[in-house]
Amino acid sequence: MTLVIFCSCGQEGDKDGIKRAVQIQLDLYPELTLTDLYKSFFQAEFGAGHIVTDTAAAGSYLDYELTLPDSAAVLYEPIGPDASYYRVHLNCVQRGYISRMQLFDAFLRGVRPVTESEIADWIVAWHQIESVIDGMNLELANYNEDKVFIGSILSAGEYAVHHSGVFNEKYNPHYRIVRGDIFEREILPCLPKEE
Repeated sequence: MTLVIFCSCGQEGDKDGIKRAVQIQLDLYPELTLTDLYKSFFQAEFGAGHIVTDTAAAGSYLDYELTLPDSAAVLYEPIGPDASYYRVHLNCVQRGYISRMQLFDAFLRGVRPVTESEIADWIVAWHQIESVIDGMNLELANYNEDKVFIGSILSAGEYAVHHSGVFNEKYNPHYRIVRGDIFEREILPCLPKEE
């Protein structure tokens, strides 16, 4: 559990980690929104446990997505201040670097449910992350509207969001979230050193 990193972001090092994580996302996705940053930080904290309730359906959806072109500029990306999770793009499978089963197995082993107490802590952490993002003056599209939207879902006891429409249209993302230790041990060694 890495929530303590976010909750103590009053320390300069933690603020720098948040800023680095934001900058990585901006470098890859210059037209992202605050909602997309929220999704990235949420995934960095909790992985994908909030979306997997039926592994057979998750496997079928992966099979479907693998039929779609993945034009991501990268094979993978670290998310969050400490890269505790990675987004592994489906182009890794499509290009033959790893198998569908390797990715799906790695993905599933990193899945865990999100508890109510973790969500309460996450709300506090997100406000601290958001404060750091506010200070970066990024001029993201629909920034204030996204702040209100995120605040409203958190107030309603919800926590998961989809990528913004702009993000989906511009970048058409196809990836799976893999826990950092699993990624570094099992996926990274299969990928080319430089892409």
